[in-house]
Amino acid sequence: MAAWKSGCLFSIAGTLMFRHAIICLLFSGLSSASLLSPAEAEPFKRHHERILGTSLDLVIMAPTASDADAAEAAALDEIERLDLVFSLYRASELTALNAKASSSVSSDMLTVLSRCETYMDETGNAFSCRIGSLLKTWAEAEASGVAPDRPSLRIMAGQIKRANVRLDDPAGTVERPSSVLFDLNALAKGYVLDAALEAARQASPDISGMLVNIGGDIRTWGEGPDAGKWRIAVTSSSQIGDGASAPGQMMLIDEGAVATSAQGLRDREIGGQFFGHVLSPADGWPVEEVFSASVYAPKAMDADALATALMVMGIKDGLAYIETMDSVEAEIVTYDGRRHASSGWSQFSTGETSPIPDPEADKYSFEIDFEIPSKSVAAYERPYVAVWIADERRNLVRVLMLAGDESRWMEENYYWYRRFARKAGSLVDAVAGPTRRPGEYELQWDRLDDDGAPVPNGNYVLHIEASREHGGHQHESLAFSLADEPFTLTAEAGEELGETTVSFAVK
Repeated sequence: MAAWKSGCLFSIAGTLMFRHAIICLLFSGLSSASLLSPAEAEPFKRHHERILGTSLDLVIMAPTASDADAAEAAALDEIERLDLVFSLYRASELTALNAKASSSVSSDMLTVLSRCETYMDETGNAFSCRIGSLLKTWAEAEASGVAPDRPSLRIMAGQIKRANVRLDDPAGTVERPSSVLFDLNALAKGYVLDAALEAARQASPDISGMLVNIGGDIRTWGEGPDAGKWRIAVTSSSQIGDGASAPGQMMLIDEGAVATSAQGLRDREIGGQFFGHVLSPADGWPVEEVFSASVYAPKAMDADALATALMVMGIKDGLAYIETMDSVEAEIVTYDGRRHASSGWSQFSTGETSPIPDPEADKYSFEIDFEIPSKSVAAYERPYVAVWIADERRNLVRVLMLAGDESRWMEENYYWYRRFARKAGSLVDAVAGPTRRPGEYELQWDRLDDDGAPVPNGNYVLHIEASREHGGHQHESLAFSLADEPFTLTAEAGEELGETTVSFAVK
């Protein structure tokens, strides 16, 4: 994919709650020349869609474009190789394993399964890769509109836990009882990240640093473009398809991995009720105490697994478990917006935070619903999108979301560029957060401006602008008055955006 297509979504609204998970790589607004560190290395940025069902973003610190190209090609080849091992969405080694009682498997599969079983033991079954049948039951319930029977799920979960899974490393075999269906998503993506980065380093030995971001799970190595470090925004709520929300916390790391698991991202709606997607392996029911968990670890495989485990273990047991590990730190966010961190988490903080407000304490609800539709055309690429609020004098009040490689979307989204682009501030190297889905999205504005100050009642305009390579351009503006009267406004679907709805209510 062309190098200019290194773009992604950047969202800096105060409170963002999107229906579908998302996350992607964001790049600094600094010029390449200003990022040369050392003098012979510069950041090359790459973006790919439809990688493991999400997006892939790379930042490669390399002396030449050919070095970056070699690293990119090796990473892509390794990701494709491992997708044929771990995927549940195509014929793979994993789907074959789940179809037989006994299988000969690859060293990759044995490594991941062994780590899964270790985490299952260490966490007291808070983490498990055996729960495929539980996940299947919930998927069937969502399709039928009837929630699962909780006692039946508990019985099924007990059978799964007690099942005698046998891993024979020397023989390279796995014995799988019928009650167990493996689902490796909570750990395998991290394993793929680690392997892809290592493959890139081997293929291009002259690169001096690299960041790999697959759907919000991030692995870094070597020097970054920010004084040798990597600047990462950790978000605990789901955002815009391919993008990021208001960062919960800004981090600077030398190298390592960051992963986040969170509620509200891929929630299931069954019979008018919403159920979280993170299940407790103990009883097969969605967990409810923790809103999000973010983990830093040297390897992405561990960060990925531990973020999921902390969602189930809870604050006290989860953080106590993290404290037993070397070079691993974590932060847990509860539904009331409180943050609970391990003893060393603060070492990564830049001091820049965007607290998650308690939705129960908010007096108002301001929601923006819109869609980025797919199109049945060859080589379709989703549009670059800018969403912002201005006052009646056309002064910028709040940037809600930016999407795309900066130089490109500034040119294509010309209304945004001419009026506001220079006021938007710099971006970050990456945003770590929950995996996204494309489709319909929901933003919630907290009625704060870009400086964090409350916005007074008055007249404002919501702007949404979208443009697409080999496609069209669309700009919609919805004028509204903030007071104590509820309202709903709608803009019809156009060439690049689906229907847009703005709703304001007093709670």
